[in-house]
Amino acid sequence: MLRPLTNNHAIHAVVRDDSVESAGYQGKPTPNQWFGGPELTTNSPIFGRTITIEEGSMVLRDASGVIADSLNYGSLVDPWAAEGYQAASGAKQSGCFAPAPNATLQLWSIVASPIAINTSAGRFPDGADTDSNCADFLAQAAATLSTSSPAGATNIKVSSVEGFIAGQKILIDSGANLEDAIIAAVGTAGATTIRTATGVGDTVLHAENVTGFSKGQRITIDSGANAERAVVSSIRERAATITIAAPLARAHAAGVQTSGSGISLTAALTRPHAVGAQVSNDVPTPGAPNQYHRGNH
Repeated sequence: MLRPLTNNHAIHAVVRDDSVESAGYQGKPTPNQWFGGPELTTNSPIFGRTITIEEGSMVLRDASGVIADSLNYGSLVDPWAAEGYQAASGAKQSGCFAPAPNATLQLWSIVASPIAINTSAGRFPDGADTDSNCADFLAQAAATLSTSSPAGATNIKVSSVEGFIAGQKILIDSGANLEDAIIAAVGTAGATTIRTATGVGDTVLHAENVTGFSKGQRITIDSGANAERAVVSSIRERAATITIAAPLARAHAAGVQTSGSGISLTAALTRPHAVGAQVSNDVPTPGAPNQYHRGNH
């Protein structure tokens, strides 16, 4: 700190930086309450891990200290606070928790993009409480652009297509560069460039990243007359390699794009958007009923 504090502050008081515009809720109206709280470390006897933006537990108590409500988000961090299904032997389920809308984007953003803003988990229908974290909470569908999109583009490449459906209005980018579009068709995620040139017969692509790609996915390598289709056989995340099921029929230079089919739009974009720009299907609505698309989840 540049100078000593002038006032006393209670433990767990909220610490905020009003100049930060790349994280959290950024819209209007402004929230009417902010929450602080302890960060429990890996030595915590209660949770055994750090509570982060990706996962944690929250408990609401009344004035007398009696628990009125509780939830886990992102994972089953604290089972006693998780309302609903608590797993059963052989079920291959870990129990009920609310979604953490920033989890996937947060992990990817370490190398490629800003953390998602204007995404949240909330009860839907607004205020519904069936005592099940699985059933009561939804989050906006959110992704980031895997490659830049010029003005006039009718297809965008995204880090994830989960939660997006044809006919849906989506929001692309933020601030002054925000625009909306209508989805014509939803394809597959992922877009990257290859780090090294490939030759005819090669089956391994050395990529800049493999975010969004999956085994069995059909991808397009290169563009124009030199484009060819391939099927992903396997992904190696640490090595950032994509192995394809059949040998390449053409040679490809370093730096060419490899991508899924992305999201197609009903009309051309009016603005250019940089790699990492956010794509979502709803925004938080403080002071008004929550808005989500349950059919997407």
